[in-house]
Amino acid sequence: MPCAWLDARRRSKISGYLHDHKPAESRIYTLHTREESHCGRRDMILERGYQGRCLRVGSCYNYVISMLENFSVGKLFGSFLSKEQSVLGIDIGSSSIKVVQLKKKKGKAILETYGELSLGPYAELSIGQATILSTEKTIEAMKDLFREANVTAKIAAVALPLRSSLLKVIELPSSKDEQINRMVPIEARKHIPVPISEVTLDWWAIPKKDFQTPEMVSPDASGQPNMSSKTEILLVAIHKAAVKKQQDVVAGMGLDARTYEIETFSSIRSVLSRDISAMAILDVGAGTSKLTIIDYGVVRVSHVINKGAQDVTVAIATASGIPFADAEKKKRKEGLAEQASAGSILDYILFEANAVIEEYQKAHARLINKIVCTGGGAVMQGFVQIAQKHFQAEVTLGAPFTRIEAPAFLTDILTQAGPEFAVAIGLALHELEEV
Repeated sequence: MPCAWLDARRRSKISGYLHDHKPAESRIYTLHTREESHCGRRDMILERGYQGRCLRVGSCYNYVISMLENFSVGKLFGSFLSKEQSVLGIDIGSSSIKVVQLKKKKGKAILETYGELSLGPYAELSIGQATILSTEKTIEAMKDLFREANVTAKIAAVALPLRSSLLKVIELPSSKDEQINRMVPIEARKHIPVPISEVTLDWWAIPKKDFQTPEMVSPDASGQPNMSSKTEILLVAIHKAAVKKQQDVVAGMGLDARTYEIETFSSIRSVLSRDISAMAILDVGAGTSKLTIIDYGVVRVSHVINKGAQDVTVAIATASGIPFADAEKKKRKEGLAEQASAGSILDYILFEANAVIEEYQKAHARLINKIVCTGGGAVMQGFVQIAQKHFQAEVTLGAPFTRIEAPAFLTDILTQAGPEFAVAIGLALHELEEV
């Protein structure tokens, strides 16, 4: 049975395309630590204001003895005390950069550090606002984040934004592989809104034995169902300019990026279980929201909604007469209580997502039984309760940190931050399997 993120060897083709220091006084620290001096362990989580840029940093460092508690083993003794190789998952979103560093130890993925840095201030905008930075500004922001999060790994997997991609299931007459390979590029032109020369194409034939829709079953001459009249193809297209920009950022950081993967597949890896039931992921980002339906382990629908968490914040700011930055804080802490205009924006997102789900259920006679919510918009207070009113399926928040080992006392913090790190963790988990 094919899994949603595709077979590693097959996906290597898809995800290969798809393949001046700030002064300390300028930072505001809120530090929660637990120290065990005799055990030589110190774990910490930091929430900071960094030059007016919202920065979340969490680190799990190992120390040899209490005398060295101010110095990381990774810096002093990593070369001969540890053979584990660390990897990074990097998610460059429209409003922030997220990074996760993992290592493998005794077959388990261990969290070493993670961090998130808002990009708005790098474009003279507020925290939480979506922006498109130049390559140079993106590198500057990433260097700030890496320094503050104490990122040390060089091997990385990097997300490609869905807004620069196309995931679509198309149908072709059943044919041999050679014929399908000739037909797909021709058929793809009908679905791609830019010149075909500007994108990189890949595709994957969905096995009929794993997924057969009612529409695909047509009677033959004897009146019996013909199960092989059509072949379904998962078509994947990536804008070459988007890949080039990520490659330039990686080169500027001096990283070894071995995987470039569409963010959808990364989220699937980190927040969904491997089963054949129909499920959905609703990613509420800053500028847009994305709904992905996965059935029998295969991406069936990828739908973009042109509203996101930023629109909710703008509505709160307008209705309350407060700056965007204050509205962003209010949204995260208080939710949408007594915010009718902001609530209407969220209702629009959820209504459209539900319409896509209902259309799929009707067309395929399959019941979607679970919706997992990710992205920064999903962490606003009361989001799950509001979303549950729009959907018949169970609504939950993505919990990607449960896939990796982390200090127990960080559980609450990582649970709260989890939906925002689904892509970065999914990338790091993929790369950890490859080293």
